[in-house]
Amino acid sequence: MTNKSLSAYEFNFKPKELNKGRESLQDMSLLQGQYQEYIVTKTGYLVSILSGTGINLDLLNEYEQTDVFEEYNAFLMSHVAESKGEIFQFLDMTVPVDFKPYILSWRKRYLEFKNTNPDNKIVANLIASYIDHYENEDANHEMTTQEHYVVLKEKIKDKNFMSLQFAEKNLSEKVEVIRKSLESQFQHYDLQVRKLNGYECKKVLHLFMNFNQS
Repeated sequence: MTNKSLSAYEFNFKPKELNKGRESLQDMSLLQGQYQEYIVTKTGYLVSILSGTGINLDLLNEYEQTDVFEEYNAFLMSHVAESKGEIFQFLDMTVPVDFKPYILSWRKRYLEFKNTNPDNKIVANLIASYIDHYENEDANHEMTTQEHYVVLKEKIKDKNFMSLQFAEKNLSEKVEVIRKSLESQFQHYDLQVRKLNGYECKKVLHLFMNFNQS
């Protein structure tokens, strides 16, 4: 998905029954393109995704768990109850662990060790075996983790560039308000929330469609 003129967008898409596998994934998709760091849907919305670190309730006592639920309820009441419509959606996804940064660090260590210790093949081979192990783990998606997302959207009211810019401004403000509110509401639990960039948003959507090929 790439940035393209708003005149190319058709905001009259309505989901329909599948045509017995004769339609492509693109035909069935709600995604139209990307503008800046946001996803544009065929139904005329800009979409952004926030990623949160989450809270492990298993490590909390009963009082602390109750406090978390009360804080969560307060957050919902302040942002949903006063809203005229749905403004965000919570998603919990099981995703493969991304070993690539870890693999790169081991490759760097391997090269540095070979340059400084060219005769020590035992340790060099040991480091190489670690790299091979984690490359296999990364390729096979054998290790997974739980990710927590908040999806926000903003309607593009008219089919013109000014409306697109206006929607981007509103969504950016909404994202920042929700991000700060979540971190403030759960500050005692060190919750951290960040906005995903365009590439990361597409990666999350890719995981929805095909876990094993991500």
